[in-house]
Amino acid sequence: MKFATKLLLLALLTSCTSHDTSDQKVIPSKISSGDAYLENVRKAENSIALLVPVSGPHKEIGQNVLNACILGNQNSKMDIYVIDTNDYSDYLRQSSFPNLKAAVGPVFFQESHKFASIFQKVPLFSLSNNVAANNGHIYACGLSPQEEIETVFRYLRENQLRSLTVFVPKGDFFKSVAAIIQKEAAKYNMDEENFNVVSYDSGTDLSEIAQNSNTQAIFSFEPVQSTKSEVFTLSSLALSNPEKWEGAIFAYADSEEQKEFIEEYKKVFHTAPTVISLAAYDMVKMINESSRTHREMFDENYQGTLGNFRIKKDQGIVRDLKMFKIEKAEKVEI
Repeated sequence: MKFATKLLLLALLTSCTSHDTSDQKVIPSKISSGDAYLENVRKAENSIALLVPVSGPHKEIGQNVLNACILGNQNSKMDIYVIDTNDYSDYLRQSSFPNLKAAVGPVFFQESHKFASIFQKVPLFSLSNNVAANNGHIYACGLSPQEEIETVFRYLRENQLRSLTVFVPKGDFFKSVAAIIQKEAAKYNMDEENFNVVSYDSGTDLSEIAQNSNTQAIFSFEPVQSTKSEVFTLSSLALSNPEKWEGAIFAYADSEEQKEFIEEYKKVFHTAPTVISLAAYDMVKMINESSRTHREMFDENYQGTLGNFRIKKDQGIVRDLKMFKIEKAEKVEI
């Protein structure tokens, strides 16, 4: 591992000195791509491997996740061994890790199967929000668009909103989310008359289209003003700029634990956590609780910063999301 990375980690550890970390048992000071460190990981029992980038272009994401795991592992008897997904030796690929309790990470979908082949038979709680990562012992634990859309459709059913128009800009991500919406619409038995997808170019006046539409609900990736239809979107979009999304409805995972965690995180690290960090914190807390209470990690209900959740072996994480609306630039549960 490069010397600059070691300095980054030392700086991170120094930033935590105002907080009591004596019982946290996170081992960032020993992060190394060297064979000796990885041999310690291989022999470790009742421990967690944290797979995050602590060097390279995504090191800030990795540091944010590592911060969250430091807080999540307080007063724990478990060690967390951190492995830099951006810089590790060939020894990692040649090793097996039979005694690890679980692995948390990696952050990115495209890395999930690569590290799953290394950490064979170890439950791997990927921080990706792409449910396509779910496979064998891989469980995608990021807050996914699919979870949100499924919750939105439950809301549509409960409120008898039977027609939906989806505004889809250019881009593979938007098309993939639109495909999820289309599948949910089919489950809801929306026919062509009541379900419509509108693809558009940059600069299109969506509010004008919305006002001329007879649809009861609109799902949009850009702010839309409509006096005739309920407007739905993804939580990441609504919460990124709530002033522009006034009146928009979305599914989100909120809890008192989340508020307390964010407050503590800001106090200790003087910055805000990301949603990825919330997911990582929940996984570390769940693994610790499972070990401490001898509960199963799977098919059990756990409480986290992203709401109640359970991890099913056949489908990954299932969260109990709630519906919110932006009112006066604030999210309000409805």
